[in-house]
Amino acid sequence: MMQTGRTNGMAQRTSPEDPTFRISVLFHKDLALLSETLPRCLEALTRHTQESYEVVLHCDGTPPETVARLSDLLDRWGVDEMRVRRRGRFVASGDASNNGHRRLFDLRSPYLIVIEDDVVMYRTDQSFDLLAACRRLFERHPYVPVLSKVSDYGQWSWKLEDKGDDIEPGVRSVNRLSTHFIAYDVQRFSPVANRFGGFDLDVFIDRPDLSYNWEDLVSHVGTTGGRHIAFPEGWPIEVFHCDRKVESSSMYHTQDPELKARVLAELEQRFRPGAHGNEGAAA
Repeated sequence: MMQTGRTNGMAQRTSPEDPTFRISVLFHKDLALLSETLPRCLEALTRHTQESYEVVLHCDGTPPETVARLSDLLDRWGVDEMRVRRRGRFVASGDASNNGHRRLFDLRSPYLIVIEDDVVMYRTDQSFDLLAACRRLFERHPYVPVLSKVSDYGQWSWKLEDKGDDIEPGVRSVNRLSTHFIAYDVQRFSPVANRFGGFDLDVFIDRPDLSYNWEDLVSHVGTTGGRHIAFPEGWPIEVFHCDRKVESSSMYHTQDPELKARVLAELEQRFRPGAHGNEGAAA
């Protein structure tokens, strides 16, 4: 039976016409990079999928001149909706990206996928339906509220570790995730995140000696109360953050547009069609 109404202030799916997935792309201001990463990510996520979905570009603190340039690109990219949020009032504490992530849950679709603008994805098996795989995993495992995969997790200062046995073959249960790419079962995640203060403006902090940002909140939700974070390392999808740490032990990335462009160019060369070991990569 289709659910109706609202739970803990979060909308529930009320009609079979609502898309099964919302794909939200969180964008700040590097339009040159977004022009490369967004089409790659949407291709990896949606090409030949059997799932219904919509694409929303969430612009958070984006300069007005950049917003003006975006309107001509939405049809080309397959974006259904663009939202623009200023950072003048009611701004979340901690890392700047927290302001966007906490605003993405006003939806009726049962599943939400969030990708940050400096992330690129490559599907290495073109027959693999990533959206369907996410839905089926959530359906099989009722204690999994979130799913995430990042291929370059070796850079993380808070190291990725197994937390218990694998959820299923090829899918690890892990201690943490990154905001670069997250899939949510909205009704499992939202009430707990709300109870943990995730939608409050002042819950986050971001200092070298103390950090609690959106990814920490999501990791908290996903590893308490018998819940699990699914990390599908065996799936034929590669996800990379187009940046580098300011130094190996740091929590922080460079945020340098030129460096991000170089990292992306290296990845494009590595995953180009016909490259050794990547014959199935995206065209």
